[in-house]
Amino acid sequence: MTVTDHQGVELILLCGFLGSGKTSLVVDFLAQNDLNDTAVIINEAGEIGIDGVLVQEETTEVPFTLLSNGCVCCSLRSSLVYTVEQLLEAPRPSGSPPLRRIVLETSGVSKPSPILASLADPALVVRRLRVLVVSTFDAQVGELNSERFDEAVAQLSAAQRIVFTKLDCVDETLLPRRINYVSSINPLAQIVADTDRRILVEKAFQCYEMEQNQDEWQQQLTMRDLSTTAAHPRIHVLKGIATRALYWEDVAQWLDDLAGFCGDRLLRTKLLVHVSDCAEPILIQSVGTTYSMPRRLTKFLTEADVIVVMTMDLDAISIMNELADGIICLSNALMPTNAPQPLFNVVSH
Repeated sequence: MTVTDHQGVELILLCGFLGSGKTSLVVDFLAQNDLNDTAVIINEAGEIGIDGVLVQEETTEVPFTLLSNGCVCCSLRSSLVYTVEQLLEAPRPSGSPPLRRIVLETSGVSKPSPILASLADPALVVRRLRVLVVSTFDAQVGELNSERFDEAVAQLSAAQRIVFTKLDCVDETLLPRRINYVSSINPLAQIVADTDRRILVEKAFQCYEMEQNQDEWQQQLTMRDLSTTAAHPRIHVLKGIATRALYWEDVAQWLDDLAGFCGDRLLRTKLLVHVSDCAEPILIQSVGTTYSMPRRLTKFLTEADVIVVMTMDLDAISIMNELADGIICLSNALMPTNAPQPLFNVVSH
């Protein structure tokens, strides 16, 4: 299991498909705030970094790095690790506070999962990075990008927060449908769709602390608001039930087995489980096969385990057949749109 820690400098991984408004979001964020505790990294697939020029036009106070002529999810992965490490090690200007935030804007065709795997490099793990994945969604284009491009689906499904952009170009009567569409692709994500641009920008980059968002997160995890079908025919949202009393070592092994079998087809996991060898419930989540460090949630009071797995092209039966002796039983929480709708729920044992 690949692990990243979540207790130090915050790294906001800003992804989103081509033209969805990532750079405009960063520029507005820099314009609205005094960010002498922030650094910015811009990744552009092309050789000439136009987006980087736009960001630099807005501020000269924030440490800025341009990674061009490649994507940080593939050809520039080692460059990303080096850049983040250098930002963390660089001496701070006199009178400046410690570095508390790094904003990494990825190219529009980058997939978040390989980037998170890079951030799990041992040289960075010891730095205790706290990673938040934020994805932009072009409300004007709507479903077209995610229906045509796997990269757009990967960006939305990996996000902990999805920010709607270009809301001023959309009929307000269409917005609820767009929100439902995005929520059915990623029911675990926090949706930001404020029509007030200043509020939207602030929410897009604010720190997301679990203890400060328990009610909202509980609603997401219990999946009360899920519809009966998934928006994308290749995405499967699965829910799990423990088949017996859990011990942490067994949970960790099950997660390793799940990642090993699913590989690139594992999009997200989020588990809040009670284990016999710990008094508090434990939270662990992943984007792809890169898992967070487990966290004890002392303020999260719930007796029920909540287990959610999101995959591409893998349903519950396929996984259960492979993990036949698993301690967790998976079933379909959402059925793909092109799948026959069952008259009753079937849970594979």
